[in-house]
Amino acid sequence: MNTSKAGSAVIVVKNIRRSFRSTVKKEGLKGALGLLFKPQFQEHEALKGVSFSLEQGSFNGLIGANGAGKTTLLKILSGLIPPSAGEARVLGHDPFKRALDFRRQIALVMGQKAQLWWDLPAMDAFDLLKAIYEIPTPLYQERLNTLAELLDVKRHLQTQIRRLSLGERMKMELIGAILHWPSVIFLDEPTIGLDVFAAHKLREFLKVFNHKEKATIILTSHNMDDIEKLCTRVLILRSGELIYDGRPQGLTEEGERRLRVRFMERTEPAQISKISGLPISSIEQSAESSEEDEKTESETPAYLIQLKQDQIVNVLQSLMQSLHIVDMGIEQQSLERVIQRIYSEEKELGTSPQAEHL
Repeated sequence: MNTSKAGSAVIVVKNIRRSFRSTVKKEGLKGALGLLFKPQFQEHEALKGVSFSLEQGSFNGLIGANGAGKTTLLKILSGLIPPSAGEARVLGHDPFKRALDFRRQIALVMGQKAQLWWDLPAMDAFDLLKAIYEIPTPLYQERLNTLAELLDVKRHLQTQIRRLSLGERMKMELIGAILHWPSVIFLDEPTIGLDVFAAHKLREFLKVFNHKEKATIILTSHNMDDIEKLCTRVLILRSGELIYDGRPQGLTEEGERRLRVRFMERTEPAQISKISGLPISSIEQSAESSEEDEKTESETPAYLIQLKQDQIVNVLQSLMQSLHIVDMGIEQQSLERVIQRIYSEEKELGTSPQAEHL
């Protein structure tokens, strides 16, 4: 399927920038007239000098808050829009030139946009794609049978796309996107709106396809289950800048744990910090605890304390000497929690650390 040498970079991004210009509308009739006769514009920089390279067969997670530039980056890499500055190469091609050979080797799946014809049964839509991509009949039938079986949608192939559930439609969209066996797949929120079972099915399929076909995949998702279970590399965008590039495990410090503790008496993070010797930034009230407090004012809040595994015993001993612990638990850091912390820290500091490739 992919003619690139194993381990070679199939996607190379060098100092990519992308700006958008929009009109500024003031309030009232005067503002509306101003748009007609003397429009004012403002520039928004969606990507700010992003650089990285991805190897053949890699499964990569692209993470960022809304407006971070994830979808803009995927649109540049798939050739839908050009960069304002910098260079992108995918499989040796300039994506925006949209060469036929390039288009035959990529796929773009956007979870919020339908790409198949809604009024057609899935089978008819796939037959059209077969003709467009000039897939030989035996190969087409083999691929369709394999994909439909892996995604468990054989019984829905003769059903109109519009009559399928969201989960089944998403599976059909995925089949339509990869029937031509692309070397590079861009997935923008593919599990958005899916139930747990449908999302699990999609994840399992993507994992198998990536492993067997050595396709290079970039996945954007707000669902950290998608990232943790599929991706071997994570790129984090914040306000158009790449602030992290490395393994998911590199986001959590080795041996880092989270202590969940509830005290008999009401206390504050500052007091816990003073007793334990830990920085106050490592102590926060549990969100679940806040919800419980609204229902039962007499219940003391639970706190989440970030610390190293070898600190747990000493911290607990210090806390028990001064406070009465009524409930506690120890858990590993979740990727979702770490990423939330990265964004909150960056927002407070107003700075972006340089991306580190691990």
